[in-house]
Amino acid sequence: MNTPSIGITIANLRKSKNVKQEELANFVGVSTQAVSKWENGGMPDCELLPRIADFFNVSIDTLFSRHIEDYDDLKNALARIIASFDQEKRFEIAMEYCWIIGKALGGAIGSEKTLKEDLDIIDDGYQHSQMIFQSGFSTFSLMKKLPYFFILPEPSLGWKNGLFEKERYEKFFKLLGDRDIMNCLFLLYERENKPFTPKLLEDKLKITEDRAKQILDELKSFALIKETEIELDDATKIIYNFIPNPSFIALLAITTEMIKRPNAFVYYCESRSGKSYL
Repeated sequence: MNTPSIGITIANLRKSKNVKQEELANFVGVSTQAVSKWENGGMPDCELLPRIADFFNVSIDTLFSRHIEDYDDLKNALARIIASFDQEKRFEIAMEYCWIIGKALGGAIGSEKTLKEDLDIIDDGYQHSQMIFQSGFSTFSLMKKLPYFFILPEPSLGWKNGLFEKERYEKFFKLLGDRDIMNCLFLLYERENKPFTPKLLEDKLKITEDRAKQILDELKSFALIKETEIELDDATKIIYNFIPNPSFIALLAITTEMIKRPNAFVYYCESRSGKSYL
């Protein structure tokens, strides 16, 4: 079977993205006539291929109409692509691939829309994507202010088998339900992570010394802070170090979805009948 020439592939990609030859030419650094020549049977110089692939957000293999069949090669290629970007850009690129994964879980393939293109159709800024199946679920927040992707495959023994006993969750959520505790956690996550004393909580939260020490003892019981004794001016002084856990931010993000149920889904699939969650 004959495969389309690279020029035809470039033309098809350009038209599917609804961009002009001039835009591609400016990005790559060639004339519009050069792009026209490619699309009419010509061949770009090999050193231009990475720029052309970057413009369309595809692999060079795609430009040659070659499809990766070896999944190990695909995983390695994906790792190389993400690692090739500066650290500041990697999460943005990773979210693009997570978006593809999220849609593929629901069986959507061949969709050429990028995450940005799907985000552009959102009116109220509070839409999500969810996939709920017998084998697990995923939820993808499309909020521009709080994007995230969460996937939870169901193990053979069910999710409950990996959870703690209910009493431990009750104790932890009771802790978070305390206004002073929550204010303290927000304070510690927002400030520069430097050692502190109870005086910080007294001043910032407007609480007593005893209450500050009580809060610190409770946070210490969940390993959220560490207590250290130091010798200062011939006396022993206790200081505290905050141990930030990214899971707290993730918990707040997913709780946002529980507090306010999404009112619309860009993609939604559900096929979990006759099976409990726990």
